[in-house]
Amino acid sequence: MFNKTSQRPLIVELMDISKQNEAILKFFISGVGNKVFNIGKTSSEVEAYIIDYDFPGAKAHWDEEHAADNKPCIILSTDNPQTDNSVWVGKPLSSKKLIEAAMAIKDILKQSPSTMSSRLDTEELDSEVMPKKPDMEVFSLASETAIPKKDISPKKMAAVTLVSSEQSKTDGIKASAGKPVHIAEGKLKTKEIKKPRTKEQIAQEVVQREMRWKELCGENNDTRSHQADEVRYVPENYFIGKLTGAVRLAKQSQQIVEVKAQPHSVYILPDKHQIFTAIDIGNESFIKFSRDKIAQGEMNIHILSSIETGKLELQMSKQPEYIHSLESFLWTSSLLASQGRIPATIDIDKKTALKYWPSFARIEAFPYSMRIAALWHHSPDTLVQMATKLAIPQRYVFAFYNGADALGLIEHDPKKVKKQIKASPKQKGGGLITRLFKRLMKGG
Repeated sequence: MFNKTSQRPLIVELMDISKQNEAILKFFISGVGNKVFNIGKTSSEVEAYIIDYDFPGAKAHWDEEHAADNKPCIILSTDNPQTDNSVWVGKPLSSKKLIEAAMAIKDILKQSPSTMSSRLDTEELDSEVMPKKPDMEVFSLASETAIPKKDISPKKMAAVTLVSSEQSKTDGIKASAGKPVHIAEGKLKTKEIKKPRTKEQIAQEVVQREMRWKELCGENNDTRSHQADEVRYVPENYFIGKLTGAVRLAKQSQQIVEVKAQPHSVYILPDKHQIFTAIDIGNESFIKFSRDKIAQGEMNIHILSSIETGKLELQMSKQPEYIHSLESFLWTSSLLASQGRIPATIDIDKKTALKYWPSFARIEAFPYSMRIAALWHHSPDTLVQMATKLAIPQRYVFAFYNGADALGLIEHDPKKVKKQIKASPKQKGGGLITRLFKRLMKGG
């Protein structure tokens, strides 16, 4: 941990951060982390960036606009991007990882020949709890073991990896140091000044965002007649019904399963938690495809043979742009099909529980989604009661239910739900997530 008496906060800029992680970071920085990070007010005082690589378009934004100034960045991501001049912080985030990331960035800045290193107080760096590494060594905070590198000149810097030991075991990720990056000699590229968005552009973005929310959650008003057709649908009549069935089969058999849905084919890879398909889930044609009822025999499920698997793997290597996150694809497909309605077989008066939070970095968020997750995970309840307690339209809770159910995150067993209600902890003070939950429930 940081020395309480002598540490100066690292000045950072948050860029392209998912709402969940932005809330966690700002809450951390405004509280116990105020001696670790400060958010810079101007670009000239910023020493490093914090970027969420799982956020759509974040990597491209970094590559285009921020990499040229040679300032390091803290990369939040579920997978190690192996990016130079950076520190990877594996998700889920924690106070310990964030503090270690700040220390590692300071070490990078200390070694860097750029003018940014002059801002660091050498005495502060020497007083950190992390043992001082010999000059120009690449090291991993996952193992906290120095790894000597041969023939590393003073103009090379290290990429640092931050993962928890638990995450390494779970994901099978081997903690390893990234490749050193060479700082090019000569003049640095002049950073282009990004023009501020006009009011018209901002207004257009707001309209597009609201239109997308309507596509995902529908436009139904609250109703007391929960058997009405406008709030009920049969998933099996749509593509999502076939897709979830294929996912179950793929997981049970541990084989690649294909959903043949002319003119599309969707392949489920259970071991990699991926979908391979040419379908663009953001395209209007996919919205129509998801919402059109399917005729009997129109879509078929097929387990690939070893020969077919080999051909598919070759195709995937040539077309990596068609690889999707299984979570993301299931979530979006479910929301587009349901449009804020609930399955016809669901008992609206039955309490259910949220077993785990979805990975908000991988799924499409919509209004109130984090508040729904916080309440539901903390207190099992009926869908209508959750909407009432949060004072939000029912369609958002219904939409969240469909997405979470498609991902297998919902506990339907009444006995287990009752156990979870009894086991709800009454924590005094609580940690970072507990305090964040309290803020979310207040609508902050």
